[in-house]
Amino acid sequence: MAEVEVEGWEYYDGRSYVCSAFVAGVWQAAGIFGEGVTVNATEFQPYDDYRLAFFNKNFDRPQACVDADPNLPYCQIMGKYRI
Repeated sequence: MAEVEVEGWEYYDGRSYVCSAFVAGVWQAAGIFGEGVTVNATEFQPYDDYRLAFFNKNFDRPQACVDADPNLPYCQIMGKYRI
C-alpha cells in the first residue's frame, strides 16, 4: 500500500526531498504561500512548482537568459532539457 509522505519525516539519513519538493519547502519557509498556509512540500512535483500563480508573467529576462535561449519565456541558462 502507498502512503502520502508527510513533510518532516525523518529517515535514517535525515529528511529527504527531491528537487521540486525542496523548492516548495524553501518557498513555504520563506512565506511565499501566505501567512497561515501550510503545504505538504514533499508531495510537490515539477509541474506543481512551475504552475503556481505567484510568478511574474511579465518578467523582463536579463540578456544572459535571452542569449542562452531566445525562445523561452522564462530564464534557463544551463542544461539541455527544457520544460
